[in-house]
Amino acid sequence: MRFLDKDELAAMVNQSVGLDRLMILLSFNHGLRVSEVLSLTSNNFVDGHLIIQRLKGSLKTIQKLLPNEAGLVSDLLAHRKVGERLIPFTRRTAHRHIKSIGIAAGVPAFRATPHALKHATAKIGLAGGMTLPEVQTRLGHKSGASTMIYLKTDDSAADMAFEAAVGL
Repeated sequence: MRFLDKDELAAMVNQSVGLDRLMILLSFNHGLRVSEVLSLTSNNFVDGHLIIQRLKGSLKTIQKLLPNEAGLVSDLLAHRKVGERLIPFTRRTAHRHIKSIGIAAGVPAFRATPHALKHATAKIGLAGGMTLPEVQTRLGHKSGASTMIYLKTDDSAADMAFEAAVGL
């Protein structure tokens, strides 16, 4: 499973500017898929909240905008027409931007993907003390089974645990 740790996420945020930074923050802060981020318009932002119907059979969520994104959203909305997309990228462009930002930030290329940001929302949230139902709600999952995948570990964590267990 591909996900970013806190340091990698911070490095990517620090490496990014403008629309790229906002795309990264919205993806991570709200556990959004790249298609969900790219579909956002002014209509999705009401009274300091993000309102979005999730894709792939997931639920509608209403989440407070966080301080690190609220100003960026407000500034951008001031320059957008009602109903105009907030981030006018294609999926391919978004993938390219995330990949290049990640690589410049020192993130391994295989983890520098838009979906790794959604996975990071869950993994960092769980590591920080969020309960599984809280993560489920944050990601907009209808089924807890969809959220359970984030309890799995990745190869590097398994490597470190094995080395610690056998005393290497």
